[in-house]
Amino acid sequence: MTDVPLTGIKNARDIGGLRTESGAVVRPLRLLRTARLNRPTEADLAWLASIGLRTVIDLRQSFEIAAWPDDLGDLPVERVNVAPTLDSSGTGTFFDLYLLWLDRSGDAFATAVKALARPGALPALVHCTAGKDRTGVLVAMVLDLLGVGDKAIVADYLISNENLSKDRGDIIFEHPISEELISGSLEHVRERFGSVAGYLAAHGVTDEEIAALRDGLLDG
Repeated sequence: MTDVPLTGIKNARDIGGLRTESGAVVRPLRLLRTARLNRPTEADLAWLASIGLRTVIDLRQSFEIAAWPDDLGDLPVERVNVAPTLDSSGTGTFFDLYLLWLDRSGDAFATAVKALARPGALPALVHCTAGKDRTGVLVAMVLDLLGVGDKAIVADYLISNENLSKDRGDIIFEHPISEELISGSLEHVRERFGSVAGYLAAHGVTDEEIAALRDGLLDG
């Protein structure tokens, strides 16, 4: 996982370079994860064009999109908006919200994975508002599908704390995340469905789509 030269887009990184437990490597510049895309610089847009960005997965609710609309200029990308529910009824812990997403928004995560698996979908970028929670859950599931181990998944997830600590003036970013949030989420999925692949299959992702995603994102 590496930083990318984006200055107007926060919490941005490439998951390329991560190694699977079988020894394969995630291809560089095939899947990026970031915070919201409402203030990219001209240099940011030029760089995204240079890597051939094709798909943007936006995990935000409509009110977030209205407040901070993506501004990608003339980049010829396909935009896919799939929003996990935010209805937590104002109760419970942050971890409860993660479990709510998993239990009630499987179709949203499955739609995102299907979009990434489509022919010609890559390179792609996944984002929400801060790029740490909903994006973190989706990226963790993708990495698990690729065969990346939990230790590396957690390490990638926690980079958001360091990245977003630089933006303390923005209240959206002022909620640190913990290892337990993502490890507990993966455990929850495995307990209920046997695996992340089983969870996604239960929500309509086919074996062929998972194979296509692996082919698109892995070397070796």
